[in-house]
Order: sequence, then C-alpha cells, then structure tokens
Amino acid sequence: MLRLKARSSGKREKWLLVVNITWSLIYQIESMENYHNCISYLVFFVTMLIYSSCDEEYQTGTVLQGTVRNILDDETIHPAFLILGDELLTITDDNGIYEITSLDPGIYSLVCSAINYGDKTMQVEVEDGNVVFNDFLLSPDDSKGRIYGELHDQTLYEERLIVNPSMADWNGKELFDGVSGATIQTMTFGFYLPASEIYIGDSLFSVTDGFGQYWFDIQSGTYPLRVSSIGYKDTMQIVKVEPDTSIFANFILLKE
Repeated sequence: MLRLKARSSGKREKWLLVVNITWSLIYQIESMENYHNCISYLVFFVTMLIYSSCDEEYQTGTVLQGTVRNILDDETIHPAFLILGDELLTITDDNGIYEITSLDPGIYSLVCSAINYGDKTMQVEVEDGNVVFNDFLLSPDDSKGRIYGELHDQTLYEERLIVNPSMADWNGKELFDGVSGATIQTMTFGFYLPASEIYIGDSLFSVTDGFGQYWFDIQSGTYPLRVSSIGYKDTMQIVKVEPDTSIFANFILLKE
C-alpha cells in the first residue's frame, strides 16, 4: 500500500487571515461613512459565509493527483483511465496529469489503464483535507483480446423479462447469441438501424451493424466502454479484456 505525506491545508492560518482582513474592512467602512454597527456585523457575517463555502474542499475534501507515464521512457500518457471498481473516476489531460476529488477519506484499490499498456493496480490511502500525490508507471503491452456486444432497449427488455423470466439468468454470450426480442432495431427501426458508436474515452472503436451488434479486437486491459446511439442516453460500463480471450459487453439503453 502506498501512503504519501500530503500538504497541510493550513486551515488555521487561512482563518486568521480572513478574520484580520474582515476587521480591517469594517474599520475602513466605519471611518469613512460612519455606518450603523449592523453594517459592520453584516460585512463580517457575509465574509465568514463566503470563506466557509469556498474553503469547504479544504475542510473536508480529499484530493488525489499525479501523472501517468511510460515506465520505459518516462513519457506521459494520454488518455489514461483511473478506475475504481465499475466507476471511471477521471482521465488524464494532454500532459498525462490526473486529479480526483470525489473520494472520501479511506484506502482504495485503483486501476490505471491505457491503450497499448498493461493495467497497473495500486492501493492508495487518502486522508481528510489533504492532497495526496501518486504517479502510475505503465508498461507497454501488445497482447490482445476481443469484445462482442449487442444493444437492447430497456423498456422492451423489461417487458420481455415478464414473458420469459429465464432471460434474467442469461450470461453475456447467451444474450448476444439468443433471440431476446429486445434489441433496439426491434423497438425503433425495424430492419433499418442507424449505426451506433462504441467509444473508449473519446476514441471511436467500432460501430454496430444492422442487427445492433458490434465486435472488435483491442489490447488487453480495463477500459470504460461507452455507447452513443440515436434516441438513447449514452451508457458506459467498465470492461476487462484478458489476453487471447473474448468477452461480451451488452448494453441495455434508456430512451432520451
């Protein structure tokens, strides 16, 4: 487990600074305009309120940040994906830098992945009100697997489950190979289905065929797979592709 010493947020020093500035402003207002005391109290109250709101991140928040780099040449990697369980936390920017502010204090097992690189999993401990620094070094990897998938309409899928409850126990391959009667071509387009797009990050990797199915080869790793389909909300799921293995990632889409 990696535990890095973090910067102090300096909350006490910031509080004293704000108090000093506030009383200085009150003195100037009273000396220039001789306003009633309530104006002074109002200025003080509003200033404290603004400070409390703006500084909330430092009081209770946690920041995890760092870079993702190639272990061989130390070049930064973009895009790289920071993943926790089935959730994409963030993507590195053009300089290979990431920042995560959504984590509560605790110990987490984070996965860092990128196309053409092997996954890196690391345990990181983050603490309340601190900035934790953690860099990921990824090793190039050219092993590949394949992803298959099919798109289904959520409303129609739920209706079909009433007719055929056993569908709930179908695995990914059975849903892909079987006749569910819930594919989005059945629901909306009949035999004509505009191609839906399959993305990893912002990169287009595949489009569906006329039956709402897709498949493509990709370097093994853990990825945020996203579907964009006309008339439906974009949907994402985290998939893990093993070397020389096929996986099935079907999507059940909700209409916009």
